[in-house]
Amino acid sequence: MKKLTGPKLLVGDACSCPDLEYVTRFRATDPVVALVRGAQRYLVVPNLELGRATRAARRCRVLTPAQLGVPLGQQRLIREWAVALLRRERVETVTVSPTFPLEVARGLERARVRLLVHDTLFPARAVKTEREIRQLRQSQRAAVGAMRAVIGAIRESRPRRDRTLIWRGKPLTSERMHLEIRRVLLDANCSAPMTIVAGGRQGADPHEAGHGPLRANEPIVIDIFPKHNGHGYWGDITRTVVKGVPAPPLRAMYRAVRKAQEEALRTVRPGVSSAGIHRRVVECFSEHGFETGEADGTMYGFFHGTGHGVGLDIHEAPNVGRARTRLRAGHVITIEPGLYYPEIGGVRIEDTVVVTKDGCRLLGRCSKRLVV
Repeated sequence: MKKLTGPKLLVGDACSCPDLEYVTRFRATDPVVALVRGAQRYLVVPNLELGRATRAARRCRVLTPAQLGVPLGQQRLIREWAVALLRRERVETVTVSPTFPLEVARGLERARVRLLVHDTLFPARAVKTEREIRQLRQSQRAAVGAMRAVIGAIRESRPRRDRTLIWRGKPLTSERMHLEIRRVLLDANCSAPMTIVAGGRQGADPHEAGHGPLRANEPIVIDIFPKHNGHGYWGDITRTVVKGVPAPPLRAMYRAVRKAQEEALRTVRPGVSSAGIHRRVVECFSEHGFETGEADGTMYGFFHGTGHGVGLDIHEAPNVGRARTRLRAGHVITIEPGLYYPEIGGVRIEDTVVVTKDGCRLLGRCSKRLVV
């Protein structure tokens, strides 16, 4: 990838623009502006954030709109912050991300600033430092704790005659488990705005959150991906469990998914192509007789990537799929093969690992037993 050497402009908050937090270490709750120009970094914040930003921002010159000469009547307009900063620094061309705010972009163009768009402004984000790995491990362990709580509830539950599971005197539902996940994560100072607890045929849709009663003898896909409220790094883990007796086709699916994940994890090491890892997973499923296709507008089999990078975004570089990315020590990725058939449901197993100099290391450990 060609190294970007020109000025880079960032606009947003900690949620909408993780690059901003990566560069400045400042967790902006409201939109701010940052300019990276070689070793120089500028951060423009509202007056009420000046003290916090001055303390928290890393190697940045912190400014306010007033200090940039933005007129009082325009000090609520982020585009005017950006225009004033670039004029002050005599910058005529900047590189921005594809998600750069349109309204700010139009304001810059009216001010005769040339905008270049690049998919990846800071490629170094993909290779984590030891500090970042510790933070990712903390989030992953929180995810594991929540996973154990959900699996424990399913294990404690008892089925009715209609196979509906009962836990602590009430029906065990996806909604109850979503709440349980959030309760456990809160104790670890993490939040998860979205989680997946999808039972039965709902699990055949990989991103179905799940709703309604959970039942015995059916697969339950549990996907937990929390963000730490303090440092902003994510964790990600998925397990599939059954309370009761899984049918033979479901057992075969689970064996194939677990084997595919084991094969992929053994393959992970520096220098290996992520496309090669994905290809091995596809081959493994084929060897076990599980094909991928489409019927009546619905996909079946294995139809997503093998994994993705994890950091200040839940999905970031490197992609572990068809893209030919060479893994490097310090990459933090998920390995999450899955099989999905509408008449049965889904099976997915996911772990987050850090690539080491000779392989990979799990950031959190959790049982992979199908029957609980």
